[in-house]
Amino acid sequence: MRVTEALNEAKDNVKYLQTLEKFIEPLYDGTPETIKETLPALMNSIKMIHTIARYYNTNERMTGLFVKITNEMIKNCKYNIPNFRKIRLGEPVKKGMPPSDDVLWDQEAYPPDELIPTLQSCIELNQAYIKQYEFTKERLMNMPKGKQFEFNPSQIFGRFDLFCRRVSKLIELFGTIHQFETLKKHNLEDINPILDTFYKVVGTFKKKNHKLLDQNINVFDRDFVEFNVGVSLVETKLQKYIDKNF
Repeated sequence: MRVTEALNEAKDNVKYLQTLEKFIEPLYDGTPETIKETLPALMNSIKMIHTIARYYNTNERMTGLFVKITNEMIKNCKYNIPNFRKIRLGEPVKKGMPPSDDVLWDQEAYPPDELIPTLQSCIELNQAYIKQYEFTKERLMNMPKGKQFEFNPSQIFGRFDLFCRRVSKLIELFGTIHQFETLKKHNLEDINPILDTFYKVVGTFKKKNHKLLDQNINVFDRDFVEFNVGVSLVETKLQKYIDKNF
């Protein structure tokens, strides 16, 4: 009887999990933008499983499913960020380990005006994911007799939130570098000492050899604070330069 019950459970789980398959595929083969498009259908299918599945709809299993989806979203972002130009141009990209995130420092291969929107797309994916989750939760609340989303949001979204905080800092980092690169192109008189100071601040930070996309290494956050202190001092010098010359 136990074997028969286990077989029935397995069959039931497969039946419902198969409904997710076409919405899960973009997590492996798509981009943050294409994943975003599938979120309403994905969340609707998860809602259906949670509501009517006989075995899989326990809080433990549903939370585990959400966590797996979240982890794949993070992996997708980490894969797409260093490969975004190849993906955009339709060039073949090797599956498996993405290139080292050190390549992001190369401004010719990864121009900030293209890199920053790619980073931003990861934050937007997380925001859309949370929004769709909350929307689905509200829909269930309108059916008070039905099974509700009573999961711990920090378990589901915590890692993605942490990753997005790192991405936000990278946007700030590469945005600041881009601003000073733009300033450099103007060839302003006597500006070089200020630019040299800025590039020393960048060089000091770069020498730390941080894994830029590893949100779990919080030494980056401490050094990023020091980087911003250095940038603030440079900006003070720049403001004095502007007041003097313009």
